[in-house]
Amino acid sequence: MSLKVRRLAIAAPVAELIPVAVLTALLPVLLASGRGTLVYQIMEAQRLALWAGPLGGFVACALGGWWVSRGAFADAERNGFTLGVAVAGFDLALLAVSGAPFGALMVLSATGRIAGGYAGGWWPDGEIGQRRRRRCGPADRSGGLLSFPGPFDPRPSRP
Repeated sequence: MSLKVRRLAIAAPVAELIPVAVLTALLPVLLASGRGTLVYQIMEAQRLALWAGPLGGFVACALGGWWVSRGAFADAERNGFTLGVAVAGFDLALLAVSGAPFGALMVLSATGRIAGGYAGGWWPDGEIGQRRRRRCGPADRSGGLLSFPGPFDPRPSRP
């Protein structure tokens, strides 16, 4: 059971900042489009933010969960889940500090970040991780699928 604390400390703020950076990059494009009045453009930007935040948070946490849990075969999902919880907690703390209203969309956003982190943590241990373990062969003692510790080891012992 090992949490990759350094990777979590790097990935959590990055996963929180990626959706904000995407929205910040899309905002000038939306305002420069010149459609409608300024009030209409601001309303459109708010509507865009309602979708960009939760979806971007899910994708960023999935990618961050994948990066954090690489190499942690036994605890890959737990590392990804921990990243999702950390980013969701950070997001909710920012919401509480800013005094913004808390709504159902924030619950959905936090749940999406947790699910994204878990999905990213599952990915290295999914099909790709199993293929990598099969390629290692029976001499793999890393605790993967092909490791048989104890007296019931089916591999022939060397004299």
